[in-house]
Amino acid sequence: MLHAQKTRDPLPFQVEREDEVVRVRFRRRPFPGIRRALGELPFRPDLVHGHFYDAAGPTLLLARRLGVPFVLTEHSVLARPLTSLERLAFREAARVMPVSRMLQASLESSGLQARYEVVPNVVDLDSFSPAPRPPRPIKRLVAVTRMTEIKGVPDLLEALRLLQSRRRDWTCDLIGGGERGEEYRDLASRLGLGNVAFRGELRRPEVAAALREADLFVLASRVETFSVATVEAMASGLPVVATACGGPEELVGLETGVIVPKEDPAALAEALDHTLSNLERFRPEEIAKGVAGRFGAEAVGRRLLGIYAEAKRAAGAPSGGSRLFTRNP
Repeated sequence: MLHAQKTRDPLPFQVEREDEVVRVRFRRRPFPGIRRALGELPFRPDLVHGHFYDAAGPTLLLARRLGVPFVLTEHSVLARPLTSLERLAFREAARVMPVSRMLQASLESSGLQARYEVVPNVVDLDSFSPAPRPPRPIKRLVAVTRMTEIKGVPDLLEALRLLQSRRRDWTCDLIGGGERGEEYRDLASRLGLGNVAFRGELRRPEVAAALREADLFVLASRVETFSVATVEAMASGLPVVATACGGPEELVGLETGVIVPKEDPAALAEALDHTLSNLERFRPEEIAKGVAGRFGAEAVGRRLLGIYAEAKRAAGAPSGGSRLFTRNP
């Protein structure tokens, strides 16, 4: 696999070889590094896979240069109008794979014509898995989120204030960095939320450990195209209380948690209260098993391999094992 990714490194580009992966990190112009990296590959790529709309144009050009088909994965809503080249890339891709139905609808409403097929993000089941949770008098809530307004942190803090007026048998860890962290710490202090801890941005193993130690995951976002944090929590066996903000409605069902309206702290507090009182009805192992079947590397990998094979058949190429070129912005 050849993996290209933009970086802020002062060098024009870097090429690194690691087992079967050749990595290109570029600052401004990707093509000089990519041309050099192509020479490092022990095979000729027969498919290009681009991620994010910023990479759509280069993905199209690289696929044409190589004479191979290409596919695109989209993770985010459009933050700007697309160029004519980017729109052409969406139309010509063998498949465009939004990570949720909500995101596909958003792309379609922007007038982007494509052969769409929803393929979700992958959860790392080796890092995120359930652990025994003995009954305890103080329940542990956890939120993994950016400290930004779009993530609904003020809504969450107000919901926790309302929850605190009903019961005090809980604590809540807020994990994540962001430019408004200090502002939200001050807000929590003004709201009297002494049982809420801001833990900042943690490394992946530390996040996984925090999820294994928690009893309930909460997401208060106003917009999510998928929510990897929610799936990682479910892979850890946690029930979820999340807002109806796009992605979570496709992730959380009756056996795994509760969905509430976004920007409604009262509804969020009510759902947290009810779920804390009924934690015994959720089965951590079953929650985790459901995640593995939908979002594990094996499950998503099978979907992708089928799409790659179909793209190659449509292009008249042999449908054997793919040699893959991926392109990130």
